[in-house]
Amino acid sequence: MQNGTLVTMNSRKEILDDCAILLHDDRIAGIFPRGSERPGRADRVLDCKGKIIIPGMVSGHSHLTGIFQRGLWNEPTFEGWIGKSNATERLVNFSAEDIYALHSAACIEFLRHGVTTVLNMFAVRPALDLEKMDASSRAFMDTGIRGVLAVALQDRLTNGEPQPGPFADKGWMPVMRDVFERVTNSGSRVGFMLAPGAPQWCSDQLLIPCRELAEEMDVGIHTHLLETNRNAEAGRRLHGEPILPHLEKIGFLSGRLSVAHCNWLEDEDIDMLAKHDVKVVHNPSANMKLGSGFARVKKMRRTGLTVGLGADSVNAGTVYSVFEQMKLAVLAPRILWGPEDWVLPEEAFEMATLGGAKALLLDELVGSIEEGKKADLVVLNPKISLLPANNLINQIALGENGESVESVFVDGTPVLLNGRVETVNETDVLAALASLTPRIRQARNEVLRPDAKAS
Repeated sequence: MQNGTLVTMNSRKEILDDCAILLHDDRIAGIFPRGSERPGRADRVLDCKGKIIIPGMVSGHSHLTGIFQRGLWNEPTFEGWIGKSNATERLVNFSAEDIYALHSAACIEFLRHGVTTVLNMFAVRPALDLEKMDASSRAFMDTGIRGVLAVALQDRLTNGEPQPGPFADKGWMPVMRDVFERVTNSGSRVGFMLAPGAPQWCSDQLLIPCRELAEEMDVGIHTHLLETNRNAEAGRRLHGEPILPHLEKIGFLSGRLSVAHCNWLEDEDIDMLAKHDVKVVHNPSANMKLGSGFARVKKMRRTGLTVGLGADSVNAGTVYSVFEQMKLAVLAPRILWGPEDWVLPEEAFEMATLGGAKALLLDELVGSIEEGKKADLVVLNPKISLLPANNLINQIALGENGESVESVFVDGTPVLLNGRVETVNETDVLAALASLTPRIRQARNEVLRPDAKAS
């Protein structure tokens, strides 16, 4: 790549004009700013004159299956939404090939919005279906995105009652070891995490073994945390004390843990997360769509917390786009709090790149454009939102919607080139997604029956 403007996100946050990048295999082999000696002959040259190269962005919290319910529910409460959402998914009863189509479509949407790394918090139904987990990993591999399969674990219902099933005892642990091996063997672009659904949906008999297994396999843990004010009440009922002090007591808080939402943290909660180097993933579109609350991101960052961004599920938000999350992360605090709590565009861009990479324990590999890191890169061909180029970061964070995304590289391989998906047949994927419409409508109508019970 040569002649482009490079937004590095290195330690100096350099923006380099008329820059060349040399890629070798899956890595960035060299960066050559204007005036430096340029690389010699390359097998392939991509001229980026007039274009902008940014690090591939990271969605640190996503639910890819939710794409099938886009636009379906407009419930006034989180509890109403999750009840209908879960009931609809159970009734549709997806096959492994359906899961592959759904997750492939979601990955394509992410790539078209410049996202190269995605955590998929996958609530597998039935919970230990290896074929469906394999299908999700295959969607990562085939579309070319870098993916983390975070398998959801839960032994309590959303109302706090015990939930019969495979997570009620430790029989799930050997299965997760097997899944870890399968994911690890599927390719270097796919990672694995354990994902207890939320502390109020999990007993200590699940959380403690989850922590122990994550330590054994040396993987991360991901969970929802205090998304709504009712979550705090439910956690107190279950554990007899506030959620975070309880998680600290059982040794669950650590640098391998990332937590999504965190809309209802007290000051002492923020301090506790920072003390244990827990990472936070902010999901502004979902928080606003569901009326769940809004995280005090500026306070978190001032305390030293790492904060990333997540597109969550389009069932609970809008689109699989981190551009959108940046914009909302900057704008929403301005109608909630004073200027001291406003998130600046450059902070949002850092959250979209390095912050998300740190939340997924991948910051040694991705999140910035530096020699030796993975060649996960996005080429922007500026459209109106980036012109005139007055303040590049401000315009990317506040004006860009994905329209300027021209090419995307993951591991040095073009997965989107000049606007065309290079890895899978996009038309076929979208046709498979569209074919699910009759089943979705039937399930929705069943859920809306007066005598239906959503849970």
